[in-house]
Amino acid sequence: MSLNLLILCPSARLARSIQADIARQHLQEGHTQWHSPAVQTLSQWLECIIEAGLLDGEVAMQTPPFALSAFNEQLLWEDVITQSLKKNAFGTLFDVSGLASVAMEANRYMVAWSLHIPRELIAEESRQFLQWQQAFKQRCLQLNVLENVRFMDWQLNCIAQSTVALPAKIAFAGFDQTAPQEKRLREVLLARGVQVEDYVTACIEPAQTQHINLENQAAECRAAVAWAQQRLDENPNTKLAIVSPRLSDIRNQLADLLDDSFYPASVRPSLAEIPRHYNFSLGAPLAQQPIIQAALNLIRLLSAYQLQQADVSHVLLSPFWSASTKEADARAMLDAKMREKLPMQFTLQRFMEFATQQHENGLSIAGLLAHLRAAANVSTKKATPSLWAQTLSTLLVALNWPGERNISSLEYQAVNAWQKTLQQLAKLEVLGKNLAMAEATHLMQQICTEQVFQAETEHEPTIQILGIMEALSTPVDAIWCMHMNDHLWPPPARPNPLLPAFIQRTAALPNADNNVQATFAATIHQRLLHSAKNIIFSSSKTEGESQLRASPLMKDVVIIETDMPLAETLAEQLSHAGNAGLTMIDDNIAPVVRAGDHVSGGTGLLKAQAICPAWAFYQYRLGAKAFKAPTSGLDSMARGSLVHDVLERFWRKRHFADLRDMNEVDLSQALIVAIQSTLHAFATESDVASPAVLELEHERLAKLIGDWLQFEKARGISFNMVACEVEKQVQICGIEVTLKIDRIHQLESGELVFVDYKTGQIPKIKSWGEDRITEPQLPIYAAFYTDDVKQVAGVYFGMVKIAEHTFSGVGVENFEAEPDKRKPVFIKEFTDWQNLLTHWRTAIEAIAEEVKFGKSAVQFSDEIELAYCEVMPLLRLPERKLQFERFQGEEA
Repeated sequence: MSLNLLILCPSARLARSIQADIARQHLQEGHTQWHSPAVQTLSQWLECIIEAGLLDGEVAMQTPPFALSAFNEQLLWEDVITQSLKKNAFGTLFDVSGLASVAMEANRYMVAWSLHIPRELIAEESRQFLQWQQAFKQRCLQLNVLENVRFMDWQLNCIAQSTVALPAKIAFAGFDQTAPQEKRLREVLLARGVQVEDYVTACIEPAQTQHINLENQAAECRAAVAWAQQRLDENPNTKLAIVSPRLSDIRNQLADLLDDSFYPASVRPSLAEIPRHYNFSLGAPLAQQPIIQAALNLIRLLSAYQLQQADVSHVLLSPFWSASTKEADARAMLDAKMREKLPMQFTLQRFMEFATQQHENGLSIAGLLAHLRAAANVSTKKATPSLWAQTLSTLLVALNWPGERNISSLEYQAVNAWQKTLQQLAKLEVLGKNLAMAEATHLMQQICTEQVFQAETEHEPTIQILGIMEALSTPVDAIWCMHMNDHLWPPPARPNPLLPAFIQRTAALPNADNNVQATFAATIHQRLLHSAKNIIFSSSKTEGESQLRASPLMKDVVIIETDMPLAETLAEQLSHAGNAGLTMIDDNIAPVVRAGDHVSGGTGLLKAQAICPAWAFYQYRLGAKAFKAPTSGLDSMARGSLVHDVLERFWRKRHFADLRDMNEVDLSQALIVAIQSTLHAFATESDVASPAVLELEHERLAKLIGDWLQFEKARGISFNMVACEVEKQVQICGIEVTLKIDRIHQLESGELVFVDYKTGQIPKIKSWGEDRITEPQLPIYAAFYTDDVKQVAGVYFGMVKIAEHTFSGVGVENFEAEPDKRKPVFIKEFTDWQNLLTHWRTAIEAIAEEVKFGKSAVQFSDEIELAYCEVMPLLRLPERKLQFERFQGEEA
C-alpha cells in the first residue's frame, strides 16, 4: 500500500479494525516491517488538516471559530428553546430536551442539504423552528462558535481555498450513505488533485443465503449463539459475525447467552472480566460502569441539599472509595443502622454526625469519616465549568476514589474515559455560564449517560456483534443476521416533525418516507451480501401476542424448514439431571439444637416453623433478615409500637375501676401524659420522624386510643391489671422461648386473660384447632405461661382500630355459652376449654420438636402465609416452581 494513502472511516471502530487487518495481512505475508497507511475517522482528519494549515499559515484565519460538541450544541438549543417558551403559557409542559434534539436534526438537514422552506407553505411548527434557528445562529455569533454541520462547511471551505498539503490518495471506507457534505469533500479533493477512491471491504461474489423463521426474538438470540458455537466447534479459526437492526435492545441478552455458552466460569466474580473472543461494536453508556456510577454517586452526595437514604446506601456499599477493603464490614453495619435510625431524607451534615456517633460507639469507620471531612472542606461555590472539572477531580481524590484495591483493566479504561468527560464539562466554558455544584453534577450525569464506553480488547475477536448499519473491515466466513421482520427492516420512516414533509421527501432526506428507507435498506442488504461467504437471515413469527411477517428483502432468500438448535442458559444447562458431576441432595435437616444452645425469635420462631420450616431456620437460627426499607415518616410497625407503648404507660398502676371512675377530662389528661411520654422517648432514640410528623402522630394516638379506652369502659368487664409489656422465659421441649406479653389482666374470678394488641388486620385463628398452629402467639401464652393452666380464662387480640374496636379470640366463656351463640368454628372439635389448652400444648411442643431436631425443609400449605417472611430469596420459590413445571412436562 502507498505510504501517501489515507483511509477515512465513519467510525473509530472501523478505523481500528482496518488498521488491525492491514497489520495482520503483513504478518501473514511474513513481513517484519512495513509502512501502514493512515486510517482515521473523517472528523479526526478534518480537525488535524485544518490545525496543521493554521499552524503553517496555509489557512488564512485570524480567529478560527470554536466547534461546538454535540453535547454543547444540545445545551445551547435547549437554552434558546427555553427562552422562547417563557412567552408561552404552557411552556413548562414541553419536553425541552426532546425539542432540542429534533431542532438539531432539522438544522443539520437544512444546512447540509441547503434546504429552503417557502414562506407561503410554512406550518406553525416550522415557523417556530425557524425562529429558534435564527436565535440559535445569533447566540453562536455572539459566542464565536459553530455547530458541527456549519463547522464542517467552514472546514471544507478552508481546504478548498488554501494550499494546505493533502495526501496523494484518499480512500473512503464504510460510507453506505453519502451526505451532501461528504460529496462536496470528494469534489474539493478531486479539484485539489487528490486521487479519490472507495476502500473495498467486501467480497466480489455474493454470499450463499438462507432464511429461517423462528418463534420469537428470544429464540433468534438462542439460535444465533448455538450456530456460532457449532461453527467454532467445527473450525476454531473461523471468523463470524452476528448482525441486528436492534442491537441495543438485545445486547445484554446476547452477552449473557454468549457467556453461558462459551464462558460459564465467568459467573464467578473473580473471573467476571476474563478475556472474551466476542466483541460488541455497540458500547454501553459510561454511566453504567460501576466505578463511574460510584464517582457520580459521590459527587451527588456532596451536592444534594437533602440526601435520599437509598442513595447513601449505594455509596456506603460501593467498593470504589475511601477504605473500601478495610472498612467494608463496618460500612455495611453503618448502612444497616442508618436504615433503622435515620429518616428517608436527611442532610450530609446529619449523616456525618450520625456516622461519628456510631464510630464513637465502636464502629471502625475512621477512614470513611476522614475522607468525608476532607471532601467537605473543598470549596463548592458557583464556578465556571473548567473550574468545576478541576474541583470534581479534587473532591474524588479527597474521597479516595477509586478505592484501596488495584483496579482491573476494564475499570482503568473507564477511569480514563471519566477524565475525558471532565474535559467535555470544561468545554462548556464556551457557553459563558457559571454553574452551581448541583448543575455541574447534573451535567456530568448527562455527559456520562450519553458517552458510549467500549472497552478495548487485546485479541482479535472471533465473533463480532454489530448493528446492521456498521460495516465490517474485511469479509468474515459467516454471518447470522437477526430480526428480519417487516416492522424492523427496512426501518420505519421517521420524518423530522419541524420540517415540511414534502420538502423532506423531495430532498430524499434520511428517514423521510418509506421509499427512502427501502432504498437505504437495499443498499445495506447488498453490502451484507458481500461481507461473508455464508449468511443466515432470521425472523420472528411472534412478538408478544402479535403475529409478525418477514421483511420484503427476504422474498428471494431460501427458507430453512429444519429445526435449529437453541443455546441454553447456564441455569438450564446445570438443571439437566444427566450432567456429569452433579448430585441431587435433599438437604432439609439442619444441625440439632443441643442443650444450652440459644435460639432467638420467641413466639415468632415457632410461628415461622409452623408455616415454613426453612423460614424459621434462615431467619431465627441463622439470623438472616431483611434490611429495613426507608419510609417517609413512620411505618406501620413503628405506629403499632407507639400504640403499645402508650397503652402500657396508661395502664401503669391503674385497673378497670380507675378507668370506670374517670370523667372525660381526667381520661383525656391521663392519655395526653402517656402519649407525650411515649413520643418523647421515641424521639430521643430515633430521628426517623420530624417534629411535624410527631405532632400528627400525637393527634392520631389521642383519637385512636381515646376511642379504644371508651370502648373498654363501655364494655364493662371488671379486671385488675397484672402486667403490661411483660417478658418471661419459658422452656418448650428444651428450647428457651422469650414471651413478651402486651397485657395480662385478672378477672374478678381470679382467672387470667392474655391480650395482644393489634392495629392491622384481625389475625386468622382457624389454625388454633389444627395440628400446625400458624398463629401460635396467644396459644403459647395460654399453654406455657403458668404451670397451672386452670388459672387461664382466655386469650384475645385487642383490635385497636378506628371504628373496629373488638376483642377477637377464645376463652372459657365460649364453652359455657348457649349453643346458638356465635363462637369460633374450630372449638366444636373440643369438649371444653381445658381440652383446647391441652391440644395447644401438644401441637406447639410438636413444632418445637421440629426446631430442636433441625427440620428445615421448604414446605408450606399456602404461599400467602409467607407475606411477612424476611428471607423469601433464600426459599428460592421461583426456581422450585420451574423445577416442578419441568418435572410435570417430563411426566406428560
